[in-house]
Amino acid sequence: MSAFPRSYPMSGGDDQHSYINNSSYQIAAINSVGEKTRQCIIEKLDLPLNSDLGTFRIADYGCSIGPNTFHVVQSIIDAVKFKQLEDYNGKSLTPFEYQVFFNDQPNNDFNTLFRTQPPSSELEYFLAGVPGSFHGQVLPRNTVHIGHTSYTTHWLSNVPEHVDDKNSPAWNKNYIQCNNSIEEVTKSYKVQFTKDMKLFLEARAEEIVPGGLMIVLGQCLPDGVPLFKTVQGILVDTIGDCLMDMAKSVRLYICIIYFFNAKT
Repeated sequence: MSAFPRSYPMSGGDDQHSYINNSSYQIAAINSVGEKTRQCIIEKLDLPLNSDLGTFRIADYGCSIGPNTFHVVQSIIDAVKFKQLEDYNGKSLTPFEYQVFFNDQPNNDFNTLFRTQPPSSELEYFLAGVPGSFHGQVLPRNTVHIGHTSYTTHWLSNVPEHVDDKNSPAWNKNYIQCNNSIEEVTKSYKVQFTKDMKLFLEARAEEIVPGGLMIVLGQCLPDGVPLFKTVQGILVDTIGDCLMDMAKSVRLYICIIYFFNAKT
């Protein structure tokens, strides 16, 4: 099982600052491509959905805490059921048993995840939590029929090399993200992202059965459009400016205290 060297899961619990109460943007994005995801399953899933399969296994990588992950899983199950009916012209078959793996970092709030799951009377699947970084293999080979991840792969496994080195041209001074305004910073992030995606895809290639699917949802930018010119880029840069001002104020305060302490 792969371990995350620096592990920063989404905010746990169910208070006003938790991911549960601050993930409407993510579910809106998931819903916006819901029909495309459904069609992808119906058209691209290359498995014989007959009774011999027995148990159909789904994995949500980077599940965080509900309710988004439960919504996604149910949508996948509904699409698989529809495809099975379509493939066999409505012929009555023994229903699948569904097993779902919810994966996230080891210090993800799995307690809240399972505490907020749908009532057992509504669940159509057996579920299990799988702690571990998805940048490595977290499940046995040929286990998963459909893998899913949404708005996760932009989280890197490590801080890109040199972006926090004051003596490097790739030092990301005064910014909290890669907004494409400094070429050397952009290159460093690309190198780290390429490494991480290679690990992610190699791990999924081991876990997903032949003919299965891996569904990856996330944000993309057209070539030539820098992040600092987008709404999200402007928003995060503004937050970064606020944090920088706060940090400068703290440093100034400490310097003043030190000065007066040194004089007394």
